[in-house]
Amino acid sequence: MADDYAKAFANIVKVVFPEVRAQADGTWIEEWEIKTAGPVKLVSADDLVRLGQAMSQADFQVEAVQRSEDLFVLRVVMFADAKQGRFLSNCYVMLRLFDEHLAPIAFVQGQPRMNWTPFRKWPAQE
Repeated sequence: MADDYAKAFANIVKVVFPEVRAQADGTWIEEWEIKTAGPVKLVSADDLVRLGQAMSQADFQVEAVQRSEDLFVLRVVMFADAKQGRFLSNCYVMLRLFDEHLAPIAFVQGQPRMNWTPFRKWPAQE
């Protein structure tokens, strides 16, 4: 029986989410650090604004900032309490959109992309 549990838990990967900070105005902010798989030429401010708008939703707004050739920060402002994973699916959609429309992601929060649910290969997909 113990072997059954060991097999079941073999694919569990612990990830570290960005810290969520409550703001005086009632919003909640978190910043996702994204390292791309290779250098990305300087992205125009207009393109970053459009990307942020594409990743945003009604109570979940994203601002994309390029820090270097291969480092981006996705600054998320949430207009409701971010506890209990309320915005988790929004975050995963945000990561997929970045990966598909700007540049392939190598690391999220310093952890390999394959640790993160949107990028994992699940047994049924192999």
